[in-house]
Amino acid sequence: MKITSVLLGAATVAATAYGAHAADAVVAAEPEPMDYVRLCDAEGEGYFYIPGSETCLKIGGYLRAEVAGGDPNGQDTYPGGGGDSWFTRSRLLLTMDTASETDFGKLNTYFEVEINRDDNTDAYETIKAAYIELAGFRAGLSDTLYTEFTGYAGNGINDYYYVDYGDFARNQLRYTYDPGSGFSFGLAVEDPSEQDNDRVYDYAVAEDSYMPDLVVAAGYTAGDFMIRGAGGYDASMEEGAVKVRIDGKIGQLSLFAMGGWSTDGDRINNYALWEGDWAAWLGATYDLSDKAQFNASINFDEGDDIEAALNVVYTVVPGLTITPELDFVNNMDEKAGPKAKNWGGVLRVQRDF
Repeated sequence: MKITSVLLGAATVAATAYGAHAADAVVAAEPEPMDYVRLCDAEGEGYFYIPGSETCLKIGGYLRAEVAGGDPNGQDTYPGGGGDSWFTRSRLLLTMDTASETDFGKLNTYFEVEINRDDNTDAYETIKAAYIELAGFRAGLSDTLYTEFTGYAGNGINDYYYVDYGDFARNQLRYTYDPGSGFSFGLAVEDPSEQDNDRVYDYAVAEDSYMPDLVVAAGYTAGDFMIRGAGGYDASMEEGAVKVRIDGKIGQLSLFAMGGWSTDGDRINNYALWEGDWAAWLGATYDLSDKAQFNASINFDEGDDIEAALNVVYTVVPGLTITPELDFVNNMDEKAGPKAKNWGGVLRVQRDF
């Protein structure tokens, strides 16, 4: 009896010790809390919070491949042979947006860079935009207010060349006011860029001065109707230009008409890059279906230059589009190439992300 009691007691002690030891073996340390990436829904699709901050970030862009032919797309071999040739280009465009709330309103930054490889050049990159915005003020590099406020001339691939509607990337200080009531206006002080244009003129075009260029703009929007105007003063040339644009939409059809006037039609300035006193740009977009969009545009000026483009943008799958385009140019400037009515075309494949 005593032996049995001793054995039972020993077994109980052993079991207790084993249980305590086993329990100690399976105890694990508390996992460290993980800092998951949070979506920033307030800023829209694609934004997320930078871990450890209250700043929202969005990264995007596109990858594009193009093949083009014909004089309207700059493929004429003039003055060497006067004939047409083919042209190919691949491009990667990257964008980065940030946004955060402050006591003075929303603080935004935007950056855009292009990396290109043409068939006749080495790879090259271009910073298209790099600016900071707060409370309506913008400082940095972006398209001139004169061009951006009135909008771009249609949805064509080749929508301008000889009938140019304005300069583009410039370092600037800008203020725009848009209270959401329909009225808006803007003012910009700009440093003129070198013109992205290989046309040859028989007179010098100054590109710098002791004073910056100035731009003022104003507009009104009511539903599908919009009217906008902008005026630019080229301090180096002491000349300028104004543009007025009207947009409207009827069902699936969107239309726009834009006109420009130069203070001196005999000379090119940073805001009037066409021939003569006046120029006009007309365009239309029609939604054929959820996947296809038809675009048409025509531009002309007092110097009898004419440009026109027709294309269809087809969405193969979300984010992937194919755009075939037919182009026409009637260029009357002998210094820029042969006087001819030229036809050409472009095929573009683009993946947006």
